[in-house]
Amino acid sequence: MTNRPGAQRIGVEAAAVFLGALSILLTLAPAAPFTKELGVCESGAVRDVLAGNLILPHFIPGPMVHVPPLYWWSAAVAVRMLGWTELALRLPALLPAALTCAILYGWMLSRLNREAAFWSAAALLLCHFFLDAARQPRMDSMLALFVTAAAIALERGIATRRIVWMGAAAVAIGLGCLTKGILGIALPGVAAGFYLLVRRRWAELFRADFIITFAAGLAIGLVWYVAGYEIAGAKFLRWQIGMNLVSRFVPAEAGGADYCVHPIWYFGPQIVAGFIPWSLLIPALAAAIWPRRGRTIPEPIIYALCWFGGVFILFSASRGKCPVYILPAFPPLAALLGWLISLVCAEAPTPPWTTPLFTAASLTIGLCALLLAAAGGTVLMRGLPDHLPIVLHPTDQRYLAIFGELAAAHHYGVLNWIVITLIGVLVIVRGSTRRLPEQAALGILLIALAGARFWFGVMTPALAARETLAPFTREIMDLVPAGATIGHIGIEDCDLYFYSPRPITPVFHFRCGAAGAFPPYLVIRRKRFDALPESDRACLTPILTSDPVDSNGPRLLVEQKP
Repeated sequence: MTNRPGAQRIGVEAAAVFLGALSILLTLAPAAPFTKELGVCESGAVRDVLAGNLILPHFIPGPMVHVPPLYWWSAAVAVRMLGWTELALRLPALLPAALTCAILYGWMLSRLNREAAFWSAAALLLCHFFLDAARQPRMDSMLALFVTAAAIALERGIATRRIVWMGAAAVAIGLGCLTKGILGIALPGVAAGFYLLVRRRWAELFRADFIITFAAGLAIGLVWYVAGYEIAGAKFLRWQIGMNLVSRFVPAEAGGADYCVHPIWYFGPQIVAGFIPWSLLIPALAAAIWPRRGRTIPEPIIYALCWFGGVFILFSASRGKCPVYILPAFPPLAALLGWLISLVCAEAPTPPWTTPLFTAASLTIGLCALLLAAAGGTVLMRGLPDHLPIVLHPTDQRYLAIFGELAAAHHYGVLNWIVITLIGVLVIVRGSTRRLPEQAALGILLIALAGARFWFGVMTPALAARETLAPFTREIMDLVPAGATIGHIGIEDCDLYFYSPRPITPVFHFRCGAAGAFPPYLVIRRKRFDALPESDRACLTPILTSDPVDSNGPRLLVEQKP
């Protein structure tokens, strides 16, 4: 184990990690068009903030914000700097993702060693779930940052009893509350609380500095709730606390939420799939942390294990389990994997089964990557087969078609992915056969980097360019007179609202004969238009049709007849 550097050195290295992580994130097409990103439907809140509604912005279209508006405040600042662009809306997610990697690196460097720090940050940055969240224009990446910062500051405060760490934890908790409400305090709380209970130090939960820390963090978050209540009264509390908090833990038949309802084990497979390829190392991690007589596990690893377990249990207990909720569990899992890699790469003996399982996982990753690269090379040389033996989801069919087009054009992204993946496979094989686990880990890193760059830097933006409604929106603006109002029957096409420089009013329960009740120009999906009663279609004249950019088919711009 290497000597731990001083605070100044840790700060310098963490800053370098931040810049490196941000550089990688900025290569993943952050300015690609919006299609189905979660936050696109919420981007109207940024317009409302820019219009002066700072305390309680509303989605346009839609209700008031469902969580505190720190993300939309940050996005409004980015829009002021960069204009109304995709990059500006994504930047408040990209920057926190890079900061999360840097904070995790600094903690592992100060508590363990440089190898564990590097592999922790690398595993976190180059996993599918984390990268996907970093490109979504919504608050989850920001929440993961503040939860990570608060949990680490609490660990340092518990270990050192220094007030500066507890103060940092209070600020991070408060900012987390201003990002996504009660989760900003609950997730760091379960991390630290679970750790103290496991270590049989539960009495420290009642330490004065511990209580003051959480009280101060809660007070920061409550400032917005008090202001929101002053504006909207009891309606605000029913929406924020009843609908968006209590209902997530109450069965639907008792008035609870009926969306994202999944079984209690749902997040297990989500973590395994989202942490690919690193999740294949989890069996080796289990062997490394299995308790054995006469062996001690580093205290930060015990804390990371409790941190991960607390977050996982809390979200698994919720009735509503949307996939993105589990994002705050990935930083502690990355810390555990970083420690595992540093452990097997050290010259000291490892616990039984740890190194064999690590080698087996490395070779499995290499084999899977080799098969994928071989399949990609086959398509590159021969093209896609006419018939596939499996039935694919429509989105997967579009991805496959895009890959076939890119391969036929010998796109650099395809060649880059295949070459780097094959190099990674060779490095894994060399490291595994020569018992050099650091080389095997490097091979995994190359495969993860190649996959991330190809998926989010090539495939995802290519699909977005085919599915975006931005060109159709420009055609609408050119066709509709400047003073005329525009409506949208339904609110499903959120990118239409994002790309329109003019307000588009959502319309529900359209009917003919209500003179002046609806805008003279309306956008509607063709499927919905065809499903309208003949009496309602009679007063609508289609004047513009979009391309069928997705499985929902074309959109129509219709004009109401007098």
